[in-house]
Amino acid sequence: MDLLRTLDAWDKKGVWAFDLPRFELLFDETPGSLNTSLMRHAKAGIITRVTRGIYVNPRARSMPAEPLLALVSIMRQSEFSYLSLESVLSDVGWISQISFSYTLMTTGRSSLFSTPYGVAEFTHTTRAANSGEVIFDNSRGIHVATPERAYQDLRYVRRNLDMVDVF
Repeated sequence: MDLLRTLDAWDKKGVWAFDLPRFELLFDETPGSLNTSLMRHAKAGIITRVTRGIYVNPRARSMPAEPLLALVSIMRQSEFSYLSLESVLSDVGWISQISFSYTLMTTGRSSLFSTPYGVAEFTHTTRAANSGEVIFDNSRGIHVATPERAYQDLRYVRRNLDMVDVF
């Protein structure tokens, strides 16, 4: 009941996703006990485990339309990440295929997150994100590459360019 009350209170403040450090601040439990409790609550459906150490309140009214994109900032808190590659090119019609995962560039390591909300594929880059090429999209709550930058990123990471219709 404490968890439900806490989740509802935070939902009213617009918080629907939680990482392990936030849960540690909210509940006075030992790390082992907290992990056991979170696993039990996830199994019961009270919370949803997204990936290691990240949980979502499935009843939250404040959850955005694209929860996986909003979770990117929690998944990669210490790195800069932005939507790019096939996701952006598909959105603008430069490739005819619909991307079934979000493809992102990151200053962190490359990895793949398979979550209940979809797949997020992070590809490492050392390229600087210039302000004119990577813009914050308020409606999605994430930085997004321009189509030109997404195409450059696709070339930079040596992905399949044959599917691009524009160039």
